[in-house]
Amino acid sequence: MDGFLDFLSPMCDRKEFIQNRLLELRLNSSVLVIHGKEHIYVDFPKKNYDARFKIKTLIAHYDRVGGTQGANDNSSSVFAFLQTIPEILKLDSVHNTRIIFTDGEEDGRSGVKEQGAFLLAKKLKELNSIDDAVFVFDSIGRGDTPIISDVDFPPNIDKTFYKKYSNLIANCKTIIENSCSTSPLLLPTAFSDNASFIANGIPAVLISMLPKDEALNYVSNLSRIKGLKESVINRKLEDVPTKVAKEYILRENIPLTWRFFHTQYDNSTTLTPNSFAIVKKIIMNIVKTNFLK
Repeated sequence: MDGFLDFLSPMCDRKEFIQNRLLELRLNSSVLVIHGKEHIYVDFPKKNYDARFKIKTLIAHYDRVGGTQGANDNSSSVFAFLQTIPEILKLDSVHNTRIIFTDGEEDGRSGVKEQGAFLLAKKLKELNSIDDAVFVFDSIGRGDTPIISDVDFPPNIDKTFYKKYSNLIANCKTIIENSCSTSPLLLPTAFSDNASFIANGIPAVLISMLPKDEALNYVSNLSRIKGLKESVINRKLEDVPTKVAKEYILRENIPLTWRFFHTQYDNSTTLTPNSFAIVKKIIMNIVKTNFLK
C-alpha cells in the first residue's frame, strides 16, 4: 500500500498526511476541533446528497497509542477509507455518505466520555445532522472474517433506540453478506468510537476483522461457559450469569490479533493484505445502499 509505512512512522503528522491524500484526490476536508481533538471531515460534493435518504456516517479513528505503529489499530481502517474514496468518487451519484477520521479514540481507555468522538457525536446530535446509520471501522487489517461487535446493553435499554440499533445490525449483516463469501460473526469486542455514539443515543455498529481460526476459536471458548453461547447468538449478554464469565471472555480468551493491540506487535508484519480487499467491498456496498428516512 503506497505510503502505508510512511503513515506508520513515529514522525508522521497523521492529520496532515490524510488531508494531503484527500487533496491528491481533489477533495477538500474540514478539521473539526472539539475540546482539543481534531476530527477530519471529508467534503464530498453537494451533488452526492439527497435529503430523502439517511446520512450514512463512516468512522475511522486515526490516533494511535504512543510508542506503537498502530498498524492495525487503526491505521488499517484509515487506509481502507483512503483506498476506497477514489471508487466512491467514480460513482458520481447520490450516495449520502459522510466520512470522518476521528481523533482521540484511544483516550477512551479511561472512560467513553474521554473519547474524542464523544463530544463530536454530541455536537452532531445537537445540530440534528446525524442519522441512525453510523458504521465504525476499527482494526480491519488482519484476517478474512468480518466481525460485528455485539454490545452488552442493560435490560432497561430504551426500546426505540434498541429497535433502531437492531435494524442497523441487520442491515450491516446483509451488506457484509453481499460483499464477501464469508458471513460476519457477531461477537463481544472491545469498544471503539461506536461507544461514543451509542452513549449519545445514536445507533452505531462496529466492524472489524479476524483470521477465521482465531474467530472460531473465540466462539468455541465462549460456548464453554454455561449459558453464554445462547446469549451471544441472541445478542443478550446481560443474560451472562456471572461476572467471572465476562472477565474470562475479555481477559483470558481474546484472539491473538486483539492481544497485539497497544503493543510493539501491532506493526505492518502482522497484517494480511487480503483483509483490505474484503473491507473495501464492504465499504462500497455501504456507500451504494441508501436508506430512506
